Amino acid sequence: MKEKIIIETVGTISKKETLASIEDSFSKGSLVLEILYPFPGYYHTTVPDTKTLSPSSVFLITKRNYTDEKIIRAYYEIKKEFGDEFNATPGKLTLFNVQTSCIRIKYLEGYDKLGKLIELFGKHGIQMAKYRRVSPYEGVIKINKFFSLSNPQKGLYIDIAEPEMCYIEIPGHLKWSTFEKMTHEIKANIDENKFDAALGSFYRQDCLLDVVRIYDKNIDNHKIGTIKEKYLEAISRLKTK
Repeated sequence: MKEKIIIETVGTISKKETLASIEDSFSKGSLVLEILYPFPGYYHTTVPDTKTLSPSSVFLITKRNYTDEKIIRAYYEIKKEFGDEFNATPGKLTLFNVQTSCIRIKYLEGYDKLGKLIELFGKHGIQMAKYRRVSPYEGVIKINKFFSLSNPQKGLYIDIAEPEMCYIEIPGHLKWSTFEKMTHEIKANIDENKFDAALGSFYRQDCLLDVVRIYDKNIDNHKIGTIKEKYLEAISRLKTK
């Protein structure tokens, strides 16, 4: 029986999202952004019901640039004190046309937990920017990420914690604008086009691998094979121009 190889490493994921500020009553006067798509339409019109809704991903905007090490050390200490499940990772996002430091929070049980979390980060030396209203806008988010992966075939990696995510190895780094245009063209020319794509990279022993991250709850071998083929064909055409 062939032993399953698990790869544990670190890297980044970059993705464009529509973001807007969460109401300051939930963020305790700090600036917190959220991706709009989970609950479109509630911003500045209705307040989310904290008993039934939970934020999928929120971004705490830090007062200044803290090192990744400082944020991660604070996160591990806060986990001991917080009492509820959550995940935190450092990152950068575009805000008012400026690259800004942030902490991406996932798996938080409710909006009413944000205040306590922000207070604990402050206790551990991570201060947040002051609240200001941010109307919906599109921006690129770059998150540092820990990966736990299997490698079922050459050039393809599966996320063990979130198997609906897989990573297609590509031969070199793509600019965001090039990747975005390429993705639109691929989706317009295949039938199975219901998937989300992002750019990523992760470290291996002797190199930094560039990847396309695919998210699809209904992914299967045939579909990922088609998507992989189309991205590699598109990149090959770029190199021959």
